[in-house]
Amino acid sequence: MTGGTIAPLPTPRGEPEHARALRREALAAFEALPMPSQETEEWRYTDLSGLELEAYETFAPARRGSTLDDLDEGLLEAAGAIGDRGGLAVQHNSETAMVHLDPDLAGKGVVFTGLDEAIEAHGEMLEKRLHRLVPPERSRLVAQHAAYRTGGMFLYVPAGVTVELPLQSLTYLDADRTAVFPHTVVVVEEDAEVTLIERFVSSRLDDAVSNAVTEIFAAPNARVRHISLQDWGSGVRHFGVQRAQLERDAQLRSLVVSFGGSLSRTEAESIMAAPGAYSEMLGVYFADGDQHFDFRSLQDHAAPHCTSDLLYKGALRDRSRAVYSGWVIVRPGAQKTDAFQTNRNIVLSDAAKADSIPNLEIEANDVRCGHAASVGPVERDEVFYLQTRGIPEAEAERLIVTGFFQEVLDRVGIDEVRAGLEEAIQVELRR
Repeated sequence: MTGGTIAPLPTPRGEPEHARALRREALAAFEALPMPSQETEEWRYTDLSGLELEAYETFAPARRGSTLDDLDEGLLEAAGAIGDRGGLAVQHNSETAMVHLDPDLAGKGVVFTGLDEAIEAHGEMLEKRLHRLVPPERSRLVAQHAAYRTGGMFLYVPAGVTVELPLQSLTYLDADRTAVFPHTVVVVEEDAEVTLIERFVSSRLDDAVSNAVTEIFAAPNARVRHISLQDWGSGVRHFGVQRAQLERDAQLRSLVVSFGGSLSRTEAESIMAAPGAYSEMLGVYFADGDQHFDFRSLQDHAAPHCTSDLLYKGALRDRSRAVYSGWVIVRPGAQKTDAFQTNRNIVLSDAAKADSIPNLEIEANDVRCGHAASVGPVERDEVFYLQTRGIPEAEAERLIVTGFFQEVLDRVGIDEVRAGLEEAIQVELRR
């Protein structure tokens, strides 16, 4: 897509008519909807006035392979060590380059495959779910995503099946002036359990866009862990929407991590659709240089006797900026709701800035809801106390920031992810 013209829609082989119709409807919405504007409350703190979505190529090919060793050398370097996995999917630029699933899991009916292949092979299941939680008309960005969606993953876990090892999806981008549109659909049936890690990495780029959507459907008593690790290169602008629908007694434990990209906007939403649903939403971010991070969350209590708990923590230094805006909504009749929302920011330089805007909208009268937010520097009294114990000032500050994040890290239930975050935070602090 160059010169500000509208690119033709993708035409994946075997794509059914309902999927093609969805693309056409999304393209019409893309052409009709305005760009997000700071004149609206939703985008008040993030300026997209210089972003021309039509200026980016909408497709860049992948190097495919049957194993990791067959893939692009830069991808392997960016991926680093990958721990024990029940399945691994790799998207290189706009295409699914490789998918592997443990044969034992496949034998139990687990499906882990590229989204285009899934739409062809599991059309009825996808027709009822693709863009049902995140419709194209949500925004111009989502409309473009729905029209030009390429690559992406589909995960299906049958009723009663527990997937012991995490499954991972890795999206790697090395094509400049390109926009990628990975879309993940997760369907976890009754009394099933799974962990999905989505990681986004790139080579060093001048200018690129990531426009990603994840839709999660958790059936009664399903247990889902979802981890999104955003570690794009400095030239990438990332827009992500993650939306989950939780049925009776379903549990979702989600983690949003942002370290990379020049601009990153993540929208994480949980809908407690039936009694007993539970959502834990964690977030970790560390911004430096001129990075701009924007987080929006939604804890939507549509049914009674549901619980949600959100804890986002971030650190900022240099001239970076972070914005958090979150909503707890309790619908009429959603009695016995238990919901809390916490965002805390630690600012490590005079030029860094954070805004935190928690919100409650309560339409029921028998609930426990609250929120907390804070923005501030490292407490000098704490630094002084450590210095009196013989610890140098720089090391004292590092220890305090490490301890600041520990409250979130202690709640990350996967050892390797927690260890990776601890190391990433130390790398940031040593810069």
